[in-house]
Amino acid sequence: MSQKSHLWSGRFAEPPDTEVFDFQASFGFDNQLFEDDVEGSLAWAEALATAGVLTRDDAVVIRQALIEIREHARLDPNFLTGSDEDVHAFVERQLIARVGDVGRRLHTGRSRNEQVSLDLRLYLRRRLLVVQDKIVNLVAALAARAESAGHAVMPAYTHLRRAQPVLVAHFFLAHAAAFRRDYGRLNTARDEADALPMGSGAVVGTSYDINPEALAARLGFSRVVANSVDAAADRDFVSAALHGYSLIMVHLSRLAEDLIIFTGEEFGYFELADAVSTGSSLMPQKKNPDALELIRGKTGRILGHHLGWLTTMKGLPSGYNKDLQEDKEALFDAERTALNSVHAATIVVNTLELREKQAETAASGMLLATDVADYLVKRGLPFRTAHEVVGGIVRELVDRGQDFEALTLNEWRAYHELFGDDIVDKISTRASIEARQTPQSTNPDAVTRALAELRAWLRRTGAAPGR
Repeated sequence: MSQKSHLWSGRFAEPPDTEVFDFQASFGFDNQLFEDDVEGSLAWAEALATAGVLTRDDAVVIRQALIEIREHARLDPNFLTGSDEDVHAFVERQLIARVGDVGRRLHTGRSRNEQVSLDLRLYLRRRLLVVQDKIVNLVAALAARAESAGHAVMPAYTHLRRAQPVLVAHFFLAHAAAFRRDYGRLNTARDEADALPMGSGAVVGTSYDINPEALAARLGFSRVVANSVDAAADRDFVSAALHGYSLIMVHLSRLAEDLIIFTGEEFGYFELADAVSTGSSLMPQKKNPDALELIRGKTGRILGHHLGWLTTMKGLPSGYNKDLQEDKEALFDAERTALNSVHAATIVVNTLELREKQAETAASGMLLATDVADYLVKRGLPFRTAHEVVGGIVRELVDRGQDFEALTLNEWRAYHELFGDDIVDKISTRASIEARQTPQSTNPDAVTRALAELRAWLRRTGAAPGR
């Protein structure tokens, strides 16, 4: 590439050092913005024609050439290559090669500073929808597992210690709730990106009579940025997307961790399908949750991208700085990793098998201690007193290697006179679950309503039936 082929060559007497140029070039990764750059350029050509900067004939020539370039790229996967500095330089070079000096007019009144912001905003508006669709698939898989679990029970945990009985369906719906928040959070990121930066120029605006509102409408933006200096520096929308991807991965990691634990031999509440597991090269009996472990591991990668990007941003002065180029590799890798991780998790969940007997057995015994205390409270004992009484019972039973099911009616009454004839029937796993009364609880009726509401949400998002 000759010295004069660079978009900024006129100022310099010497060509750039090849290695330094390659170091600062971004075309190797920002070519993912090609379609968005062409779309923005098509709209800019129309805006220039409306402002009288381009003739209508020139605008038509530019439009036809840009469409040709876009179609060429769609047909030829090797087209988007070369030694260009960035995707903007590539598109401009291709345009000039086709239409000559007419193509040199397109960049009138436009800076790459606002151009790259536009491209990224357009990119995120469409790509976040793809991630959301994957999230919907995962939520649908969790809903299917919740529905198929019926009234099966398992332990709920705090501090990774068995706490109280919970419906298996409620467990899956808990994870679904987190991913629904992620879905909404990506809507927020799309809203952050939904502002047109064009008309900001390099930093102070443009001297040409461009109509930003019309340009925004042409490109589907709901508003125009408020300040040109802020627009040059603003990558809040990138940070919002990385934040969204980070929390998706945090929630995926929690799901993965749960399933790694609950499919292990020591728990055995669920069984991983052979198709999503791996074996050992040495130990024939092994069935390893590698996919889940990789999801958990890749979470750190995305969190690193997010923190790294925020660290880059915090040290920048107002206006555009080349540091902002660092947003793309972080964003593209985070998106790709999140998409692949959500998809892998969906396959694991869809093929997961419930081992109902093992799960229900683990949900009994001392997990009913709170229910015993509640029993006494409902008969007039203050909760703190009831808590102390039941704690003493638990201590004795643990020493004897027994649980509540071993107690006879007389033994119950020996602990406290408020234990009545119904104590044996009241203290059971099923009774514990049915005793919950709040709408967000594990009560079977509440879970049924929650599942119905989730199904309605899936329909509103356009999820295919049974997906």
